[in-house]
Amino acid sequence: MTKKILYNLAVLLFSTLSFGQITTLPANESFTTPFTEGTNVSFIPNWTGNTVAPPSSKIFRDIVDYNSTPAALSVIPTSSFNGDVQVNLNLSTYSSVGISFLAKSMLNGTGTRDAVLTMSTSIDNGVTWIGSSIVASLPNINQTAFTSYSYTLPVEANNQSNVLVRFFITRGSAGTSTAAKMVIDDVLIQQVTTPSITVSSNSLTFSQVLGSPSQSQTFNISGSNLTGNLILTAPTNFEVSLNSTSGFSGSLSLVPNSGNILLTPIYSRLNSSSVGTYSGNLMVTSQNATTQNIALSGDCVVSTVTNPSPLSISDANIYNVFTNWASTNTAGSFPSNIAFWTHATTDPDLATLFISDWSCLYNLTSRSRFVGDDANGISMINTGNSQFTGVCDGTDPAQTTGTTISNGRAGAIVLALNSSAVTSGSSITINWTGRTVLKNLRAYGLRMQYRIGLASGNPNSGWQEFSSTQEYLNGEDATFESKSTTLPTSCNGQPIVQVRWVYYVIGTTGARAQVGLDDVIVSVATLNNDSFIAETNTFSLYPNPSNKEIVNLNKINTVTIYDITGRKIANYKEVNSFDTKTLQSGTYLVKTDSGLTQKLIVK
Repeated sequence: MTKKILYNLAVLLFSTLSFGQITTLPANESFTTPFTEGTNVSFIPNWTGNTVAPPSSKIFRDIVDYNSTPAALSVIPTSSFNGDVQVNLNLSTYSSVGISFLAKSMLNGTGTRDAVLTMSTSIDNGVTWIGSSIVASLPNINQTAFTSYSYTLPVEANNQSNVLVRFFITRGSAGTSTAAKMVIDDVLIQQVTTPSITVSSNSLTFSQVLGSPSQSQTFNISGSNLTGNLILTAPTNFEVSLNSTSGFSGSLSLVPNSGNILLTPIYSRLNSSSVGTYSGNLMVTSQNATTQNIALSGDCVVSTVTNPSPLSISDANIYNVFTNWASTNTAGSFPSNIAFWTHATTDPDLATLFISDWSCLYNLTSRSRFVGDDANGISMINTGNSQFTGVCDGTDPAQTTGTTISNGRAGAIVLALNSSAVTSGSSITINWTGRTVLKNLRAYGLRMQYRIGLASGNPNSGWQEFSSTQEYLNGEDATFESKSTTLPTSCNGQPIVQVRWVYYVIGTTGARAQVGLDDVIVSVATLNNDSFIAETNTFSLYPNPSNKEIVNLNKINTVTIYDITGRKIANYKEVNSFDTKTLQSGTYLVKTDSGLTQKLIVK
């Protein structure tokens, strides 16, 4: 929390460090004045930079590469530095303002990364940024000529007295090593009267599993001085909507208000009825305005995930389902009644579609992977990279370049049950342990979901949340938490019930958390009346885990203790506590005389 507060203070400080405003338009800037160097500094009047330094790094006045004598503004983004240049405007008497400029790239080092310029606007001192648009992506080569670029401020900036416009220069995600130097010159800020359209993205890529639309992606759109409706036309097999989950079609029409369309989020997705690779331009048009194109591409594939063989369960029984998975297990093998599903998304959310089984080894130490943790079960971690095929299957353990598996991101652990023999008056409870192997910086969780049946063979359909969210959120390194989840009674008497633990991103940036699943135990209790049903929510043990100490019950009960194999260890009649000092360290089941079960960890 302290870091977040300090970061916000830094952002506010930087945003207010501009010592003046441009108040009269049109305004020109050709960077003829020498720059003041420093951090979060007003390097020329009305312009600030986050780190202004001598040539060869950061933001600097370029007296070698420029369009108009004697200099230009140059920025070199690195893995640890993004150039943040802001200009402060007073637009109290202006609307429909645009910025045009010249830019080119120059070779920097031997890398193959683009330098990417994203422009955006703030009307609240940099707290939030709107109208974000990727204006240029320039290769790491010596471009001989400058190219003209433009950015139209969002309608929200009209007649505002304190407007910041941001030039944000970063390294491109593709390629390796160094990125280009970006040179910017001859900036012109003026009112524009011609119709204009602004979009926040120039390309989107989708992954669809046949039978379900792809996960939707969003971009923002706005318009100024429009003389007709704003029309969005998606290419074949793609759709657009104003809503993330409904209302998708091949086109949209937005009606301007006094010639303007405020910043509006648009959702797009791939929804093909056949397998294949698809691409095309989403066209954004309006009368007399320059058409804006967003390149859409994606693949529609058939899911090949395994639906595990269901474990048959019945009344008044306990099933030790999963307690160990060795790092030496054969590549692509699974525990009984369980499968490990994968996808192609680096940071999956709960809507990510599952495509393939995990087909790799369980002893890998880098890249995205499932890891056999022996007595601690199985864990998952994703990185920015999928596994190399040779490393994955063991044919080339030293492979460092070449082909990677296409759907190699860890995604979900899936358990199948056959509850045909479970009567309607019984309760199915799954006790399980969530583990944190490595906390790292990017938080992750395990979300538990269920479905009845196989949804006509579609592995991504039919999943439901529990009435009370069932999940484990990563903690500190080498910590764990015991959970107990009762399935809805609609799961009783079903030939197939699937339960899955989905590995999904919570937030922040940096290395991703490695979290795992362990000690999965299914118990079926026979409930004879409503009082037993009420007891399901009240039977508990504490402390749990126990450090070989007295364990308390929340109410007087007759309980039997079983070890992880189902062997009876002890029985206590009409007690409200019992001693665990004689128990060996491990996992136990504590069962009441009415059949309700809780898992107990003894350290």
